[in-house]
Amino acid sequence: MKLLFPTCRLALLVSSLVLLSLTARAATPAASPSVGSEPNEQVRASQGHTVHTITISYDAEASPQWSYSISPANDAKKARVKRHDTIIWKCDVGSWKVFFKGPTPLSNQAGGTLTEVSAAAGASAGGDVDGKVKKGDEFEYGVSVLLPGATEPVVDDPRIVIQ
Repeated sequence: MKLLFPTCRLALLVSSLVLLSLTARAATPAASPSVGSEPNEQVRASQGHTVHTITISYDAEASPQWSYSISPANDAKKARVKRHDTIIWKCDVGSWKVFFKGPTPLSNQAGGTLTEVSAAAGASAGGDVDGKVKKGDEFEYGVSVLLPGATEPVVDDPRIVIQ
């Protein structure tokens, strides 16, 4: 009887870890942030479409607290992308979410729109820029990061500009 209680706790812990890993996998799209690592990425690169990887960083002690980097090099706070490009976000400091504050330029593989993408710390997620957006369009979005041990996320608001 004493052995049954710790075994139940262990089973609960293992099942929780499995669910968390499945959730992180579901939030990460099939496209990898590095061009050429997946067959569909090689096709996109050969068609002149770029994969933009935006890395989100937050440090409460720094000034400014938010910093962004983008690959290939660009202005990450006002990212300039083209129709059919892919945008991938990543954040290592906490679980994160990118949400559009109005229309979204992103579409998913099924042809629907993506109004938000999210992932666990260290994981990446994103989508393709819809072919229907117009040059010069700007899309404001929010970034929300839940730091380890925090109960409320920190939020910022960069932009995407269609070239």
